Amino acid sequence: SASASTMFARSFARGVAAAKQQGVAQARTMSSLKEILRAQVPIKQAELKELKEKYGGESLGNVTVDQCIGGARSVKCMLWETSLLDADEGI
Repeated sequence: SASASTMFARSFARGVAAAKQQGVAQARTMSSLKEILRAQVPIKQAELKELKEKYGGESLGNVTVDQCIGGARSVKCMLWETSLLDADEGI
């Protein structure tokens, strides 16, 4: 029969191996996330640039589109992108 310290060592080694495996999976997920962001960020930047070029001088009451996109300092406004989730099914 194995001693308690040997059993603990084996259990610890299995835990370390499982943690390494999980770390590899998380690294892959982060890598995938970075790839997705690398693909999407330039598209969103181009969309905002086009919006500013087309409507930058348009007034939104006492606020212009340029002010809204440019950080909205001292301006009461909000810019957001709505999600297309199904109301019943969700994610």
